[in-house]
Amino acid sequence: MKKQLPPSSLTSKFLGKSLLLAQGALDQAVKFSTIPFSEPDIIRPRTQGKFYTWTHYGIFFPLLPEPHRYLNIMILLGTPGALAFDHDDITLGDPRQTATLFSSTAAVDEHLLKAYIIPEQTNIQENGSLIELGEEVSISGTLPNIHLQGAYHGLSFDFELDVSEHVSWFIKTPIYDHFSLLANFKGQLEYEGQVTPAEGLCTYEYARAAGAHGVVKKLLPEAYKLPLDFFTYQIINLNETTQLLLTKADILGQPAAYSLHVRHTDKAAEIYTNVEFKVIAHQVDDYVSPSGKKMRLPQLFCWSVKDASNEKVLEITAEIDSPFRYGHGIGYASAYTFRGEYRNNPIEGRGYIEYVDVENQKAFKE
Repeated sequence: MKKQLPPSSLTSKFLGKSLLLAQGALDQAVKFSTIPFSEPDIIRPRTQGKFYTWTHYGIFFPLLPEPHRYLNIMILLGTPGALAFDHDDITLGDPRQTATLFSSTAAVDEHLLKAYIIPEQTNIQENGSLIELGEEVSISGTLPNIHLQGAYHGLSFDFELDVSEHVSWFIKTPIYDHFSLLANFKGQLEYEGQVTPAEGLCTYEYARAAGAHGVVKKLLPEAYKLPLDFFTYQIINLNETTQLLLTKADILGQPAAYSLHVRHTDKAAEIYTNVEFKVIAHQVDDYVSPSGKKMRLPQLFCWSVKDASNEKVLEITAEIDSPFRYGHGIGYASAYTFRGEYRNNPIEGRGYIEYVDVENQKAFKE
Protein backbone atom coordinates (compact mmCIF):
# COMPACT_ATOMS: atom_id res chain seq x y z
CA MET A 1 0.00 0.00 0.00
CA LYS A 2 1.44 3.35 -1.05
CA LYS A 3 1.81 5.83 1.77
CA GLN A 4 -0.56 8.79 1.74
CA LEU A 5 1.24 11.90 2.94
CA PRO A 6 -0.39 14.15 5.54
CA PRO A 7 -1.88 17.45 4.32
CA SER A 8 0.61 20.30 4.02
CA SER A 9 0.22 23.97 3.17
CA LEU A 10 2.00 25.76 0.33
CA THR A 11 4.22 27.36 2.98
CA SER A 12 5.14 23.95 4.39
CA LYS A 13 5.83 22.50 0.95
CA PHE A 14 8.02 25.47 0.03
CA LEU A 15 9.98 25.11 3.27
CA GLY A 16 10.39 21.37 2.80
CA LYS A 17 11.59 21.64 -0.80
CA SER A 18 13.93 24.49 0.08
CA LEU A 19 15.53 22.45 2.84
CA LEU A 20 15.97 19.45 0.54
CA LEU A 21 17.75 21.64 -1.99
CA ALA A 22 19.83 23.48 0.60
CA GLN A 23 20.96 20.29 2.28
CA GLY A 24 22.62 19.07 -0.89
CA ALA A 25 24.50 22.33 -1.29
CA LEU A 26 25.33 23.22 2.33
CA ASP A 27 25.42 20.08 4.45
CA GLN A 28 28.94 19.10 5.53
CA ALA A 29 27.93 16.11 7.68
CA VAL A 30 29.79 13.53 5.58
CA LYS A 31 33.05 15.48 5.60
CA PHE A 32 33.09 16.15 9.35
CA SER A 33 31.96 12.64 10.41
CA THR A 34 35.39 11.17 9.66
CA ILE A 35 37.49 13.59 11.74
CA PRO A 36 37.65 14.06 15.53
CA PHE A 37 35.10 16.32 17.18
CA SER A 38 36.55 19.76 17.91
CA GLU A 39 33.53 21.99 18.68
CA PRO A 40 32.51 21.34 22.31
CA ASP A 41 31.73 25.03 22.81
CA ILE A 42 28.59 24.76 20.67
CA ILE A 43 26.97 22.43 23.22
CA ARG A 44 24.82 25.01 25.00
CA PRO A 45 21.09 24.99 25.87
CA ARG A 46 20.50 28.39 24.18
CA THR A 47 17.12 28.91 25.83
CA GLN A 48 17.52 32.68 25.52
CA GLY A 49 19.38 32.82 22.21
CA LYS A 50 18.15 34.94 19.32
CA PHE A 51 19.24 32.77 16.37
CA TYR A 52 18.92 29.16 17.53
CA THR A 53 15.38 28.59 18.80
CA TRP A 54 15.55 24.99 20.01
CA THR A 55 18.15 22.50 21.16
CA HIS A 56 18.21 18.76 21.78
CA TYR A 57 20.13 16.71 24.31
CA GLY A 58 20.05 12.93 24.05
CA ILE A 59 21.73 10.03 25.81
CA PHE A 60 20.96 6.60 24.43
CA PHE A 61 21.95 3.21 25.82
CA PRO A 62 21.17 0.68 23.06
CA LEU A 63 22.25 -2.49 24.84
CA LEU A 64 21.46 -3.00 28.52
CA PRO A 65 21.04 -6.23 30.52
CA GLU A 66 17.61 -7.78 30.97
CA PRO A 67 14.98 -6.73 31.72
CA HIS A 68 15.70 -3.19 30.48
CA ARG A 69 17.37 -3.89 27.10
CA TYR A 70 17.75 -0.15 26.40
CA LEU A 71 17.31 3.27 27.97
CA ASN A 72 16.64 6.52 26.11
CA ILE A 73 16.85 10.10 27.33
CA MET A 74 15.33 12.41 24.72
CA ILE A 75 15.21 16.11 25.66
CA LEU A 76 13.96 19.05 23.60
CA LEU A 77 14.48 22.58 24.89
CA GLY A 78 12.04 24.56 22.80
CA THR A 79 9.85 23.24 20.00
CA PRO A 80 11.24 22.40 16.54
CA GLY A 81 8.11 23.18 14.52
CA ALA A 82 8.50 19.80 12.76
CA LEU A 83 5.63 17.43 12.01
CA ALA A 84 7.35 14.31 13.35
CA PHE A 85 8.72 15.79 16.56
CA ASP A 86 6.39 18.43 18.05
CA HIS A 87 4.52 17.45 21.22
CA ASP A 88 1.48 19.67 20.62
CA ASP A 89 -0.70 17.84 23.16
CA ILE A 90 1.53 18.61 26.12
CA THR A 91 3.23 21.88 25.09
CA LEU A 92 2.70 24.50 27.77
CA GLY A 93 2.24 28.07 26.55
CA ASP A 94 5.03 29.57 24.45
CA PRO A 95 6.58 26.70 22.41
CA ARG A 96 9.98 28.35 22.78
CA GLN A 97 9.71 28.11 26.57
CA THR A 98 8.59 24.47 26.72
CA ALA A 99 10.98 21.59 27.43
CA THR A 100 9.97 17.97 26.88
CA LEU A 101 11.45 14.73 28.14
CA PHE A 102 10.85 11.23 26.79
CA SER A 103 12.42 8.23 28.50
CA SER A 104 11.70 4.51 28.46
CA THR A 105 13.08 1.01 28.83
CA ALA A 106 11.65 -2.35 27.84
CA ALA A 107 11.05 -3.17 31.50
CA VAL A 108 9.00 -0.16 32.60
CA ASP A 109 5.46 -0.23 31.20
CA GLU A 110 4.71 3.29 32.42
CA HIS A 111 7.33 5.21 30.45
CA LEU A 112 7.81 8.97 30.78
CA LEU A 113 6.65 11.75 28.46
CA LYS A 114 6.45 15.09 30.22
CA ALA A 115 6.59 18.82 29.47
CA TYR A 116 8.18 21.52 31.63
CA ILE A 117 7.95 25.31 31.59
CA ILE A 118 11.32 27.04 31.15
CA PRO A 119 12.66 28.34 33.53
CA GLU A 120 10.09 27.75 36.30
CA GLN A 121 10.19 23.93 36.22
CA THR A 122 13.78 23.52 35.09
CA ASN A 123 17.31 24.26 36.22
CA ILE A 124 19.31 24.96 33.07
CA GLN A 125 22.75 26.53 33.25
CA GLU A 126 23.48 28.54 30.12
CA ASN A 127 27.05 27.25 30.00
CA GLY A 128 25.61 23.76 29.55
CA SER A 129 27.03 22.32 32.77
CA LEU A 130 23.57 21.36 34.09
CA ILE A 131 20.32 20.39 32.38
CA GLU A 132 17.74 19.50 35.02
CA LEU A 133 14.07 18.90 34.27
CA GLY A 134 11.84 18.72 37.33
CA GLU A 135 12.66 15.81 39.60
CA GLU A 136 12.99 13.36 36.73
CA VAL A 137 16.37 13.86 35.08
CA SER A 138 19.70 15.63 35.51
CA ILE A 139 22.59 15.82 33.05
CA SER A 140 25.64 17.49 34.57
CA GLY A 141 29.28 18.07 33.78
CA THR A 142 31.24 19.07 30.70
CA LEU A 143 32.92 16.97 28.05
CA PRO A 144 34.36 14.46 28.36
CA ASN A 145 32.85 13.73 31.80
CA ILE A 146 29.05 13.63 31.93
CA HIS A 147 26.90 12.45 34.84
CA LEU A 148 23.33 11.28 34.22
CA GLN A 149 20.79 10.71 36.98
CA GLY A 150 17.08 10.06 36.72
CA ALA A 151 14.02 8.71 38.47
CA TYR A 152 10.39 8.16 37.44
CA HIS A 153 7.60 5.60 37.92
CA GLY A 154 9.69 3.43 40.24
CA LEU A 155 12.75 3.42 37.96
CA SER A 156 16.00 5.14 38.94
CA PHE A 157 19.34 5.25 37.15
CA ASP A 158 22.77 6.70 37.66
CA PHE A 159 25.53 6.67 35.02
CA GLU A 160 28.95 8.17 34.45
CA LEU A 161 29.83 8.82 30.81
CA ASP A 162 33.30 9.18 29.29
CA VAL A 163 32.56 10.92 25.99
CA SER A 164 34.99 10.41 23.12
CA GLU A 165 35.96 12.55 20.12
CA HIS A 166 34.42 10.02 17.69
CA VAL A 167 31.58 12.05 16.18
CA SER A 168 28.79 11.33 13.71
CA TRP A 169 27.16 14.38 12.14
CA PHE A 170 23.61 13.81 10.94
CA ILE A 171 23.26 17.42 9.77
CA LYS A 172 25.88 20.18 9.66
CA THR A 173 24.59 23.40 8.10
CA PRO A 174 24.56 27.11 9.01
CA ILE A 175 21.07 26.83 10.53
CA TYR A 176 20.97 23.26 11.90
CA ASP A 177 23.64 21.11 13.57
CA HIS A 178 22.92 17.62 14.86
CA PHE A 179 25.57 15.15 15.98
CA SER A 180 26.26 12.10 18.12
CA LEU A 181 29.40 11.34 20.12
CA LEU A 182 30.47 7.82 20.99
CA ALA A 183 30.76 7.36 24.74
CA ASN A 184 31.61 4.70 27.31
CA PHE A 185 29.34 4.40 30.34
CA LYS A 186 29.24 2.70 33.70
CA GLY A 187 26.47 2.73 36.29
CA GLN A 188 23.23 1.07 37.28
CA LEU A 189 19.45 1.01 37.03
CA GLU A 190 17.06 0.08 39.82
CA TYR A 191 13.46 -1.02 39.31
CA GLU A 192 11.07 -2.90 41.62
CA GLY A 193 13.91 -3.59 44.04
CA GLN A 194 16.18 -5.08 41.39
CA VAL A 195 19.53 -3.38 40.84
CA THR A 196 21.03 -3.87 37.38
CA PRO A 197 24.68 -2.86 36.95
CA ALA A 198 25.64 -1.96 33.37
CA GLU A 199 28.55 -0.68 31.33
CA GLY A 200 29.50 -0.45 27.68
CA LEU A 201 29.02 1.88 24.71
CA CYS A 202 26.35 4.56 24.54
CA THR A 203 25.80 7.85 22.71
CA TYR A 204 25.83 11.49 23.81
CA GLU A 205 23.91 13.66 21.35
CA TYR A 206 23.18 17.31 20.72
CA ALA A 207 21.36 19.46 18.17
CA ARG A 208 20.75 23.19 17.70
CA ALA A 209 18.60 24.82 15.04
CA ALA A 210 16.81 27.95 13.98
CA GLY A 211 13.06 27.56 13.71
CA ALA A 212 9.72 29.29 13.41
CA HIS A 213 9.20 29.68 17.15
CA GLY A 214 11.80 32.39 17.35
CA VAL A 215 9.04 34.55 15.88
CA VAL A 216 5.78 32.60 16.31
CA LYS A 217 4.75 32.37 19.97
CA LYS A 218 2.08 29.73 19.53
CA LEU A 219 2.00 26.23 18.09
CA LEU A 220 1.95 25.95 14.32
CA PRO A 221 -1.00 24.14 12.73
CA GLU A 222 0.16 20.73 11.52
CA ALA A 223 -0.17 21.72 7.85
CA TYR A 224 2.35 24.55 8.43
CA LYS A 225 5.04 22.55 10.24
CA LEU A 226 8.25 21.39 8.58
CA PRO A 227 6.91 18.36 6.62
CA LEU A 228 9.25 15.75 8.12
CA ASP A 229 6.96 12.76 7.66
CA PHE A 230 9.26 9.79 8.27
CA PHE A 231 12.12 9.22 10.68
CA THR A 232 13.90 6.19 12.04
CA TYR A 233 17.11 6.19 14.03
CA GLN A 234 18.65 2.94 15.21
CA ILE A 235 21.72 2.09 17.30
CA ILE A 236 23.56 -1.22 17.43
CA ASN A 237 26.53 -2.03 19.64
CA LEU A 238 28.15 -4.54 17.33
CA ASN A 239 30.81 -5.49 19.86
CA GLU A 240 32.75 -3.89 22.71
CA THR A 241 34.58 -1.50 20.37
CA THR A 242 32.19 -0.88 17.45
CA GLN A 243 28.85 0.95 17.27
CA LEU A 244 26.52 1.38 14.28
CA LEU A 245 24.10 4.28 13.77
CA LEU A 246 21.42 3.84 11.08
CA THR A 247 19.27 6.79 10.00
CA LYS A 248 16.48 7.41 7.51
CA ALA A 249 14.54 10.68 7.32
CA ASP A 250 12.07 11.87 4.68
CA ILE A 251 10.67 15.32 3.95
CA LEU A 252 7.54 15.43 1.75
CA GLY A 253 8.09 11.73 1.13
CA GLN A 254 11.55 12.40 -0.34
CA PRO A 255 14.85 11.18 1.16
CA ALA A 256 16.44 13.85 3.33
CA ALA A 257 19.01 11.68 5.11
CA TYR A 258 20.03 8.06 4.64
CA SER A 259 23.21 7.01 6.41
CA LEU A 260 25.19 4.40 8.27
CA HIS A 261 27.76 5.71 10.71
CA VAL A 262 30.32 3.22 12.02
CA ARG A 263 32.21 4.29 15.14
CA HIS A 264 35.15 2.49 16.71
CA THR A 265 36.83 3.12 20.04
CA ASP A 266 40.25 2.48 18.48
CA LYS A 267 40.16 4.01 14.98
CA ALA A 268 38.52 6.68 12.83
CA ALA A 269 34.79 6.75 12.20
CA GLU A 270 33.21 5.85 8.85
CA ILE A 271 30.07 7.04 7.06
CA TYR A 272 28.11 5.45 4.20
CA THR A 273 25.21 6.98 2.28
CA ASN A 274 24.31 4.15 -0.11
CA VAL A 275 21.71 2.86 2.32
CA GLU A 276 18.38 1.07 1.90
CA PHE A 277 15.77 0.52 4.60
CA LYS A 278 12.70 -1.64 4.03
CA VAL A 279 9.79 -2.67 6.23
CA ILE A 280 8.98 -6.30 5.46
CA ALA A 281 5.98 -6.62 7.78
CA HIS A 282 4.11 -4.21 10.02
CA GLN A 283 2.59 -4.84 13.43
CA VAL A 284 -0.79 -6.56 13.17
CA ASP A 285 -2.58 -3.63 14.81
CA ASP A 286 -2.08 0.06 14.16
CA TYR A 287 -0.81 1.95 17.20
CA VAL A 288 -2.96 4.81 18.50
CA SER A 289 -1.33 7.78 20.24
CA PRO A 290 -2.83 9.52 23.28
CA SER A 291 -4.21 12.13 20.88
CA GLY A 292 -6.00 9.41 18.91
CA LYS A 293 -3.75 9.34 15.83
CA LYS A 294 -2.90 6.05 14.21
CA MET A 295 0.51 4.90 13.01
CA ARG A 296 1.76 1.76 11.31
CA LEU A 297 4.80 0.39 13.11
CA PRO A 298 7.24 -2.26 11.87
CA GLN A 299 7.50 -5.84 13.06
CA LEU A 300 10.10 -7.10 10.59
CA PHE A 301 12.51 -4.93 8.58
CA CYS A 302 15.91 -4.92 6.90
CA TRP A 303 18.88 -2.66 6.16
CA SER A 304 21.33 -2.92 3.27
CA VAL A 305 24.43 -0.72 2.97
CA LYS A 306 27.11 -0.54 0.27
CA ASP A 307 30.34 1.45 0.03
CA ALA A 308 31.55 3.70 -2.78
CA SER A 309 32.80 0.64 -4.68
CA ASN A 310 29.34 -0.97 -4.45
CA GLU A 311 30.68 -3.59 -2.06
CA LYS A 312 28.32 -4.75 0.68
CA VAL A 313 29.13 -3.27 4.08
CA LEU A 314 26.09 -4.31 6.10
CA GLU A 315 22.99 -6.39 5.57
CA ILE A 316 20.68 -7.28 8.44
CA THR A 317 17.14 -8.44 9.03
CA ALA A 318 15.57 -7.40 12.33
CA GLU A 319 12.45 -8.20 14.33
CA ILE A 320 10.87 -6.10 17.06
CA ASP A 321 10.80 -8.00 20.35
CA SER A 322 9.93 -5.30 22.90
CA PRO A 323 6.87 -3.09 23.45
CA PHE A 324 6.76 0.17 21.52
CA ARG A 325 6.74 3.17 23.88
CA TYR A 326 5.07 6.37 22.70
CA GLY A 327 6.84 9.70 22.99
CA HIS A 328 9.70 10.01 20.53
CA GLY A 329 8.08 13.03 18.93
CA ILE A 330 4.73 11.68 17.79
CA GLY A 331 6.33 8.28 17.27
CA TYR A 332 7.71 5.42 19.29
CA ALA A 333 10.83 3.67 20.61
CA SER A 334 11.54 -0.01 21.11
CA ALA A 335 14.19 -2.72 20.75
CA TYR A 336 14.82 -5.60 18.36
CA THR A 337 16.95 -8.62 17.60
CA PHE A 338 18.82 -8.94 14.31
CA ARG A 339 20.90 -11.25 12.16
CA GLY A 340 22.98 -10.61 9.08
CA GLU A 341 26.44 -9.77 7.81
CA TYR A 342 28.95 -6.99 8.42
CA ARG A 343 31.98 -6.91 6.14
CA ASN A 344 31.11 -10.47 5.04
CA ASN A 345 31.17 -11.79 8.58
CA PRO A 346 28.04 -13.16 10.25
CA ILE A 347 26.58 -11.01 13.02
CA GLU A 348 23.63 -11.13 15.38
CA GLY A 349 22.52 -9.18 18.40
CA ARG A 350 20.17 -6.50 19.67
CA GLY A 351 19.39 -2.96 18.57
CA TYR A 352 17.50 0.16 19.65
CA ILE A 353 14.93 1.81 17.37
CA GLU A 354 13.12 5.16 17.14
CA TYR A 355 10.36 5.24 14.55
CA VAL A 356 7.97 7.92 13.32
CA ASP A 357 5.81 7.41 10.22
CA VAL A 358 3.29 10.22 9.73
CA GLU A 359 0.49 9.38 7.30
CA ASN A 360 -2.74 11.05 6.28
CA GLN A 361 -5.19 9.88 8.94
CA LYS A 362 -7.90 9.49 6.30
CA ALA A 363 -5.91 6.56 4.89
CA PHE A 364 -6.74 4.54 8.01
CA LYS A 365 -10.47 4.98 7.42
CA GLU A 366 -10.51 3.64 3.88
